Amino acid sequence: MKSLILVVDDITKNLQVVGTVLRNQGYEVMPAASGDAALKSVRSRLPDLILLDLMMPVMDGLEVCRRLKADPATVQIPVVFLTASNEMEHLVQGFEAGAVDYVTKPFNPPELLARVRTHLELKHARERLREMNEEKNEFMGIAAHDLRNPLSAIMGYAEMVSEDASALAEGHVKDLAASAAELDANARRIGNTAARMAEMVQNLLDANRIERGEMQLNLAPIPLATVVGAVVETQRPHAVAKQQTIHWAATTESIAVLADASVLTQVIENLLSNAIKYSPAGREIFVRVQRSGDGVRCEVQDQGPGLSAEDQKKLFGKFARLSAKPTGGEHSTGLGLSIVKKMVEAMNGKVWCASEAGHGATFLVELPPA
Repeated sequence: MKSLILVVDDITKNLQVVGTVLRNQGYEVMPAASGDAALKSVRSRLPDLILLDLMMPVMDGLEVCRRLKADPATVQIPVVFLTASNEMEHLVQGFEAGAVDYVTKPFNPPELLARVRTHLELKHARERLREMNEEKNEFMGIAAHDLRNPLSAIMGYAEMVSEDASALAEGHVKDLAASAAELDANARRIGNTAARMAEMVQNLLDANRIERGEMQLNLAPIPLATVVGAVVETQRPHAVAKQQTIHWAATTESIAVLADASVLTQVIENLLSNAIKYSPAGREIFVRVQRSGDGVRCEVQDQGPGLSAEDQKKLFGKFARLSAKPTGGEHSTGLGLSIVKKMVEAMNGKVWCASEAGHGATFLVELPPA
């Protein structure tokens, strides 16, 4: 995506010169001939960088900069002043107002472009640091809550198993069958809770592997219906446990996609398990495979609560926490759909959701044909 640069100058010739230099380097330029016009422009669309004339009539660059830095929506946008050599005494005020740099007139194109590149790179680096800090905080939240709680459960169940085993060893148990059943139940609880933790850890590892560009794909022709059918059968017991019905009409047409078999399986498993997880008991889930234009599509449709417009905006974001909640007490780290999106895109496909609050959701994956 092109970086958008707002250029503010009351002299039309300067706007034209700077605009031409920037556009020739692939930047998108938004010109403004006054301070008031500049403030109106940023309200309609936030630029990545602002080149701001220091001395302008009515509202000078200093006042424009102060207003930009006083607004939470624009405070992080770097401002570089455009100034004539005889205006240098005003630069101290400019830096105090929040500017990060300046370029003198008449413009030297290489210097102008070097400063633009530098401050865009710094801005993107700051944004990435903020994202990483937010992700770190989310991860700590998961470690503190989603992992600590099952660990406490495992310790509790393990203590119960130890007590029952001691009672058996000391001959204090009258009903051996009941005691054995209780031991087995607690052992299963430990196993299920540990599996839940392992899934969380695997999700975190997958997300990290994708972020670091370490996910190796083996793209080959894969019969999509065969993969989907296998996933349906592995997920069907989970649906049956919630009195749900999965409708899967296996197509007789051989429709192959260019994909990685294991990654494709993981993607479909995630979407179908989510449909089961977020649908109330007794509902129906529909799974389809079909050609669509130049691609091949798999659809997973549920009869759950659907997604609000706000939820849909953050649906595929990392650690997304949605208003919709699992209906059977299942857990969610909020990482699954983020991983799905990156995996599908790595296979040159796309994934999206069609939903309306109160009317279920349909997740669609489209992949290139083999």
